[in-house]
Amino acid sequence: MQHGIKRRQWTKDLLDQKREDDEKKIASYKSLVKSMFQCRDNDDYTYEAIELTTNLLDMNPEFNTAWNYRRDIISSIKTQLDLGFWKNELKFTMIQLKKFPKVYWIWNHRVWTLDNFPSQQLTIWQGELTVVDALLELDSRNFHGWHYRRMVISKIEELSHSSLNKKEFDYVTSKINKNISNYSAWHQRVQLITDMLSKDQITDKVDFIKKEIDYITNAIFTDAEDQSVWFYIVWMVKFPTIRALLSKEDYSNFLRELKDNALMINADEVDFSGKENVWCLKIVLEIEIIQRLLCEPIVEAVSKDYLEKLIKLDPLRQNRYRFLLSKLP
Repeated sequence: MQHGIKRRQWTKDLLDQKREDDEKKIASYKSLVKSMFQCRDNDDYTYEAIELTTNLLDMNPEFNTAWNYRRDIISSIKTQLDLGFWKNELKFTMIQLKKFPKVYWIWNHRVWTLDNFPSQQLTIWQGELTVVDALLELDSRNFHGWHYRRMVISKIEELSHSSLNKKEFDYVTSKINKNISNYSAWHQRVQLITDMLSKDQITDKVDFIKKEIDYITNAIFTDAEDQSVWFYIVWMVKFPTIRALLSKEDYSNFLRELKDNALMINADEVDFSGKENVWCLKIVLEIEIIQRLLCEPIVEAVSKDYLEKLIKLDPLRQNRYRFLLSKLP
């Protein structure tokens, strides 16, 4: 037994049967590929040719040439296709995505189908957002799904002439609250905040940033081992717009308090497990680099000590740490 699933015992007869079945599938696949190329070379743009690509893509959805040929056929007989065909085309891609959610060619074809849908463009794309919601419920960290969501949102905004940034920010926050390790959601948060600030969509920017600082502070105390949170914090620390919006005093306090929290978490880690928290060491280094650039006094600088520790704890990046060590005053 493994994870509650009984392992199948492969006898010689079963192995022979499997080999025979596989050989039949391979022969069928080769025949379909040959037929498809013959149809394509003969400029066969018929509904029967679409069915041929359907059978082929059911066996191998990563065969991009088949997807390209399928689109060529559909484009050629577009005027002969009714609304039902386009709905079925969306159903076909959804069936494929449920089985192969990380195959780019399926996502690409679905976007093409939506772009060429003959009516109710805005309604169709809004419905697609519901589909993406369902997909991300199944796998909230699927970066293909998040990338596709950005495309869908962009299309809806283009067609509706309105921004969905605030709604998306609430959506992203809910996903992070459910799973703090959702790197894709943190990445989306960066994109949204950058866009909202650049488009002046946040009324009280300073208050917003201070609330965001409180949010990440809570996040690092929730799970200090999670890389996603620390990547986001590094972005916040370095993001020029945040530095420009906060007063010098507020930004200095932000850096100092973040450093104190990182040092506190690291000390707790050492007391509890006897191990240093690599991400705490890294963020303290980033903070002290910025403090030096701003010519701010550094109380109890620890860069030298932490760089020497990181050379041992993170050997893949030891050359970077040695370089930074050589640049310390």
